[in-house]
Amino acid sequence: MKSNKRPVVKAGIGKIAVAGLLWTCIVFFVSGFFLGIEIASILFVPEWVGFTLILRHFNYVPDRKLNNEICKVGFAKLIWHEDASGKGWQKDRQGIYWIPVDINEYLETKGHNRIIAVMGSSRSGKSQLVYKLIQSMSEKKKIIFMFKATDDYTRLGYPTLYIQKAVPDVFVSPEAVARAFLTAFPISTSMQGITASTVRGQVKQIAEKSKNWQDFKAILDDMLKNEKENITKGALKFIQNNLPIIYRENILNYELPDSCVVDFEGSEQTEVDMQFFTFYAEFLLNQLSKEVWNKRQDTLFVIDEAHLLTKSGFSVIPEMSALIGAKGSMILASQRIADLQGQALDNCKTQFTFKQSGKENLDEVKAMSDLFHEVVGQMLSTYEFCDIGQDRPDKMIYLFKLHNPKPNLYPVKEITLNNKDSQSEGTSEKVDKIDYPNVIIGMLSQAGNIQDLAKRFVERYGGKQDDYKLILYKKHLPMLLKLEKIDVKDVDFVKFKEGKADAKETRVYFRKNENPSGLHTYLVNGTADVIYHKGITNFKIMPSGIGTADIETDSYTLEIETGLKNDISDIKDRIDFYKTLGKETIIIVPNQDEKKKYVEKYPKVRVLTLPEIWEVSL
Repeated sequence: MKSNKRPVVKAGIGKIAVAGLLWTCIVFFVSGFFLGIEIASILFVPEWVGFTLILRHFNYVPDRKLNNEICKVGFAKLIWHEDASGKGWQKDRQGIYWIPVDINEYLETKGHNRIIAVMGSSRSGKSQLVYKLIQSMSEKKKIIFMFKATDDYTRLGYPTLYIQKAVPDVFVSPEAVARAFLTAFPISTSMQGITASTVRGQVKQIAEKSKNWQDFKAILDDMLKNEKENITKGALKFIQNNLPIIYRENILNYELPDSCVVDFEGSEQTEVDMQFFTFYAEFLLNQLSKEVWNKRQDTLFVIDEAHLLTKSGFSVIPEMSALIGAKGSMILASQRIADLQGQALDNCKTQFTFKQSGKENLDEVKAMSDLFHEVVGQMLSTYEFCDIGQDRPDKMIYLFKLHNPKPNLYPVKEITLNNKDSQSEGTSEKVDKIDYPNVIIGMLSQAGNIQDLAKRFVERYGGKQDDYKLILYKKHLPMLLKLEKIDVKDVDFVKFKEGKADAKETRVYFRKNENPSGLHTYLVNGTADVIYHKGITNFKIMPSGIGTADIETDSYTLEIETGLKNDISDIKDRIDFYKTLGKETIIIVPNQDEKKKYVEKYPKVRVLTLPEIWEVSL
C-alpha cells in the first residue's frame, strides 16, 4: 500500500501537455515563416517537450503556501498482480500530484444535490472539514446547530444564539411539539403498554391547550389524576417522567435570523443534556422546514451530532433534506457511519468519511463495496477522507485530504433578544415582590444545586447570582427544609468545561415526595452526560415505573439509586434478568456514604459515583 506525499498541482499532466502543444503550434507557425518549414518541423517535438516541462514547473504549488485546502491526494483501486505467491486482485493505494478541489464545483458533479454527510471519529479531522465546508459553500445564509462547547462554530463569523438564554416558545406549533417529544424520548420496545402514537397524540392534545410549560404541566397532572385507561395512563406517566428535562419557565417567541449559530450548550451550562438538545433542535428544524421553499432559500443548514435526532425515526431531517433539493444545502455531521443511516443518509449524495473502526461501521461500507471497506478501515490517515457516495466504487475511489486546516476565526458575537412581550406569563414580576418559597418549589421541578437556583432567579428576574445565593442559603432553603417541602442530598458529580473533566461535590435540592424524585432525574442526566463524554453514544434513557433499568446500552445497564428508599432489594430481580441477557448492571449512587450500603447488599455488582464512572473502563 503506497502513501507518498506529492507536490500540489493546479492541473493534471494531460492539461499541461495540451497547453504545451498549443504554445508549440504558435511557435511552429512563427518559426516556419522565418526559418522555413523543415527546420521548424525538426524543432517541433523538442519545443513541445520544453514548453510542457516549463509549464509543469510553474504548475506546482509549494504545500507550505497551501492553507486550509481540500486536495485530491490519491486513489485506491483493484490491481491484478502475479508473483511467486500466486495471482489475483489486490487493493492498492496510489499517490498522485495533489490537486486542490473546489467544493462547489465538486458538488455540481452530484447534480443538484447539495446534501452532505460528514462522518468521522474524534480527532479525525471531521470538525475541521465541516468548518471548511461552511466557509467555502456558496450559500449566503447559514444556520448552524452546535452541540459541544469545544467546537469552534461560534467563531466562524456568524452571530451566536445561546438556547439556554432564549428557550423558544414551542407552543406556537403543537404538532411540532409532539414530533420533537418523540424524537427526544423514543419509545423502546421494552416499554410494554406504551405506544408512540398514544404519546404523540397526548403531547399534541396537551400542547394545544397550553400557552407555556406551566400550563402544560398543570394540564398533564390533572389528566393523570382522572385517567383510568391503562394505555393512556402509561403514556401520560411517560410524558410526566421526561418533562423536567425540557421544562423551562421562561420562553421566547422569535424567528431565527438568516445566519446564526444556535448553541445548545453555551458557556454557562454546567452539564450537557442530549435530550434537551434533541427536543429543541428538532422543534426549530420543524419550523425551518416549513420555510425552505420561501424565506430560507439559498440557506446552508448544518446539524452537528445529527444522529441524536435521526436515530429516533421521527425526525424531520429526512423530509427536510428532500425538500431542500436545489434550494439550498445541508451538512449532517456524525461520528459513526452506523449512527447516521436510513433515509437521512440516503438523501446525501456526498458522504465524506474519515477512517472508521468497529464492525458495525465497517459492515455498512462493506455492503457498498469491498474496496470502500479497505479504504475506510485501513488506507486513511488523519485529515484524509473519501466520498462513499461516489459512483462506481468498484472501479476507483478518490482520496482527499484537508491540508493544513486553518479556518478563519473571529470573536464570538452573541445575539441578544429583548422581547418582553413574548415571555411566558409570570416572568415580569419585580424582584422585590418575589414569593421565594413558592418560586423555589416551582423551580425545583428540575433539581439543582444553589448555583443552579441562583442562575434561574437571574434568568427570570435579573440581578446578581451572588445576591440570590446569599438569600437562598441563609433564609429560604433552610426554612423549606425545616418545613419538609424540599429535600437535599450531597452529590459527587463531574463538570465538563472546554473538554476537561473536573470532579466536584455539591448539594442538590429537590422537591419532597415526588416519584421519580428530582434527585433521580438529576443523577440520570449526570450519568448520561458522563458516558457521552466517554464516547458512548448508543444508549437509551428509559422512563421510570416500567420495570427496566434507568439507562440501557448494548452491553450493560445503569441503575440510578438515590438512597432515598428504605428497601434497596427491589433491583435484584432486574440485575438477575439483565445477567441472563449477557448485560452487566452498574449501580450509580450520589456519594460515598450511599455507596457503602449498596456494596454490602450487592458485592458482585459494581457500585460507582459519577466521578468513578468517569474514571473506570466500560
